Amino acid sequence: MKRSQTPYRVLAVCFSLIIFAASAWYIGRTFQWGQLGQVLGQVNLLFLIVGGGGSLVGYWVLRTLRWRILLRRTDTHVPLMDLYLCTAVSLSFALFTPLQSGEVLKVELLKKYGMLERFPGYGSFLVERALDMAVLLSVGCFSLLTTLDILPNRTYAYCVLGGLALFCVVGLLALAKLRLRGRPQQLLMTMRQCIGDTRTLILVAGITCVSWASVAFSWQVFLYSAGINIGFVNALALMSVVSLISIASLIPGGVGISEVGSSTILMRFGLAASTAQAGAIVLRSLSLVAIGLGAGHLGVWKLVRLRRSRRLEAGAADTESAAEDNSPTS
Repeated sequence: MKRSQTPYRVLAVCFSLIIFAASAWYIGRTFQWGQLGQVLGQVNLLFLIVGGGGSLVGYWVLRTLRWRILLRRTDTHVPLMDLYLCTAVSLSFALFTPLQSGEVLKVELLKKYGMLERFPGYGSFLVERALDMAVLLSVGCFSLLTTLDILPNRTYAYCVLGGLALFCVVGLLALAKLRLRGRPQQLLMTMRQCIGDTRTLILVAGITCVSWASVAFSWQVFLYSAGINIGFVNALALMSVVSLISIASLIPGGVGISEVGSSTILMRFGLAASTAQAGAIVLRSLSLVAIGLGAGHLGVWKLVRLRRSRRLEAGAADTESAAEDNSPTS
């Protein structure tokens, strides 16, 4: 199995390296670094860190609420504070992993601390990923058809939207009817538990839509810190299309390709080349702010767990002392 997967991994790495090299060449040749530096010099760092960081925390809260709903459907109960801190840490560091696969860290972390079993964790994670891709693709296609209107032939976007709707229907039917064996069947059963009723499915789908809207708002906040105001609808279009491009490139964090995509779309919104390129650089700082916040959340989580362990040890010691005092020999 591992040998058969090796050629695909090599091809994926080569593809990513080619895309990265082409993006780096394009940035080096076309970005107007002198004028771009003047725009970056006017960035309001306080607004970028506080406003942008606050918007990211809002996004993490929404993701935590969605995961909590899915886990509770599997009769899994994790303390809300642990769930939020773990989600924040995994989402922040996942920004620099291909396909943001590093988000799976949240499952492993909670499993390591005995708060989560493997199947509820990975089953709910797969449901989250399916919802994210469905919403992101839908928003991206609608943006290409309306806000951006850059497709020479709209048939492609309509085909993707139609295919996406068909895929969602087929996926739900398969989830309900498919029968497997062993561990795949256990995972499938867990996914059915997560979205086993229409009300839960509508609720988590709604939270997914709101969470991606909050990501677009974060992008808008970061751009505004540089004096770039493109409006929420344009920010939503920019976020969805650039995110899809970054995911398709397989480059960790979409480094290079996201800057090319962001600057190109910002210029299409009527911004000067230097301003659009500065906006792309500012959007890259979102990842840095997220990493800093993620590290802070990790420190808080370690402190919470340390204090909890000390309380448990103190409680155990008190219980043992009381038992000795009440023993017949005392």
